[in-house]
Amino acid sequence: MAKEVMAFTESDIKGMTLTTSEFDTLKYLSAHAGVEMDEEATREFVAQRNARINEIVSISELKAKAKKLVEYLDNVLKHSFNVGSDEDLPKNVSWNKQSYTYEFEEGQAHVIANNLIECGLIANKEQLFDCVTVSAMQKAAGITMDKMLELYHDGIVIKPKERTLKIK
Repeated sequence: MAKEVMAFTESDIKGMTLTTSEFDTLKYLSAHAGVEMDEEATREFVAQRNARINEIVSISELKAKAKKLVEYLDNVLKHSFNVGSDEDLPKNVSWNKQSYTYEFEEGQAHVIANNLIECGLIANKEQLFDCVTVSAMQKAAGITMDKMLELYHDGIVIKPKERTLKIK
């Protein structure tokens, strides 16, 4: 089944621009990105950033459109060069080597694990369990992550993921 491709028009793409004010805001934010600031500089930056919130919202909207455009371009190019065989591709176009994901057939994980232990390729079940993720164990138990943490909080390390910024 072919993947549905979102369409962009010429005017959609040409309309993806920033006003002078929005570009000035982007330059201001960029100039301060990753810069350590003292307390006074932090207050000034926060005030300037917050005063430019309308421009920041427009920049964020452009970012969202640009992501969709990149997805569109990726899909169009993939579909275009997926037609024909590898021998039909131009000299400067190639596909990466095909990669795969692997899953156990239903009911086979424990059979294979026991066989690997019997063969001595896995020393014991504890060695195998050390490779199991908290999420996989929680899913296998059929409980929520909150319940898993409630029951086994002392045995689970919680590591923060990178936060996602939302601007609307």
